[in-house]
Amino acid sequence: MRLREFLRSDFVVLRLEANDIDGVVEEVCACAAAAGIGDAEVIADKLLERERAHSTVIGSGLAIPHATVPGLAEPVIGVAIAGKPIDYGPPGTDPVRLFFVLLSPPGREREHVKLLARICRLARHDDFIDELQSAHDDASVIRSIESVDDRHV
Repeated sequence: MRLREFLRSDFVVLRLEANDIDGVVEEVCACAAAAGIGDAEVIADKLLERERAHSTVIGSGLAIPHATVPGLAEPVIGVAIAGKPIDYGPPGTDPVRLFFVLLSPPGREREHVKLLARICRLARHDDFIDELQSAHDDASVIRSIESVDDRHV
């Protein structure tokens, strides 16, 4: 399973302006709605519900906000990059610079978990977060992710 199958170039927020969880979710959901992925309010409710249940901060500057969203036809992955590190998780958690956003329809939980695992594996690649943070446009973000995705089995 490759991320390229689920990445959306129109679901990239290159420079988040937010400085907290609510702001990040708002910006990401506005982008998802603009890309025709789903209703911003529904997606926001699901992402915030997940964050309240358990933080999606992985560490090393990465968070993977994710949720099951009714009405989606297939899983979709978006990317958001913070201009400066954001306190996204509970106190004591590393600030976040890179967000992979995974949205899946109900009934696709197995695929959802596999995609989460794949994102975590790729994020361990040397300089991956730094490379994405220095991207100049949406296309270079997607190219960087696809390049690392192609190198990992």
